[in-house]
Formats: sequence, C-alpha cells, structure tokens
Amino acid sequence: MEVILWIVLLGFAILVTALVVSLHYHRKYAPFLRQLSKLLADKDLAGTDNTLDNPIDNAQKETAKEDKTVEGSDGELFKQLTDAIRNEHLYTVQKFGRTELVERFHLSSKRVSTAFSMAGTSVPEFIRECRLEHARQLMVERPDMSLVEIATASGFIHASTFTVDFKNKYGVSPTKYREDMANANQ
Repeated sequence: MEVILWIVLLGFAILVTALVVSLHYHRKYAPFLRQLSKLLADKDLAGTDNTLDNPIDNAQKETAKEDKTVEGSDGELFKQLTDAIRNEHLYTVQKFGRTELVERFHLSSKRVSTAFSMAGTSVPEFIRECRLEHARQLMVERPDMSLVEIATASGFIHASTFTVDFKNKYGVSPTKYREDMANANQ
C-alpha cells in the first residue's frame, strides 16, 4: 500500500512539473507561435497583408506599411524594432543591445539579426547611430551640458568611445562641433 502511494505521489509530482514547464514555455513562446502561424497562413493567401501579429505593441503600424525599407515580414519586424528603440529611447540604456531586444520582445537572436541585416545594418550599428544623433541633438539643445554628461545621457559607457564614434560619423570631434555651433549662433 505504501509503495502505491509513493508511485502515485511521484506521478503527481511529474505531472505538476510537466504542467509548470509547459506553462512557462507557452507563455514565453506564445507570441512567436501566433506570429509564425499568422505568417504561414497569410503567405498562402494572395493579396493579403503579411504584417506581424503583435510581438511588439506598435501604435504606428499603419505608417510602417508606407515607408518600409525592406520587403516582407523582416522589413516589418525591423520597422517595429527600430520604432520601439527610437520611441522608447531604449538606446539611452548603456548596456542595451541585441540580447535585451531578444528578451524584451521574445524573439530569437537569429530573427533579430536577420531583420537588421536585411536592412543593411546590425543592432549595434543602429543603436550607435541613434546614440550619436541623440548626442548631437543634446549638444544643440543643451549647451549647458558637458560632453561627458551628453555621452552618458546618450547611452555611451565611455566618453572616449563617444568621441571616436562622433568624429567618425560627423567628421569633427564633439568639442569642435560644439564650437562650430556656438560660432554659427553668434
């Protein structure tokens, strides 16, 4: 009798563990599976819209259709991810990158990389461009901020990285850019 009770309890424990694991994976992968099934269903129907089904809650879905830079679902995903990065200022988080995108939007690393590479860029390149543009805007709008404060507020971990990246993009150092802006405003 005692052996049967232990077998029943062991079976129950295995069942509960399987249920917990199943719920965890269902919750984690449900948006991706819904998106995948919609894409597969829409692909078979001629003339239908192949937009993604909400791995990201994007209020600007209609404008994304008009100005896609890449065709198909990769283009739509790229648009949704880049809109989220820009609109939510995710690039200002110093350690924000591909891993955080993958975790935040429940996508695979390969899926994110493919969407960006189809658009001719990478996640680090895109984030760096956003950070540099934000820093340039801060230099114009907030002349009272130091360059170190601007670099930090733009998501750069090191001011030296900011200086090198800024010079590579704009052709002048941040200090020279700021001086030129001050001279132009006089």
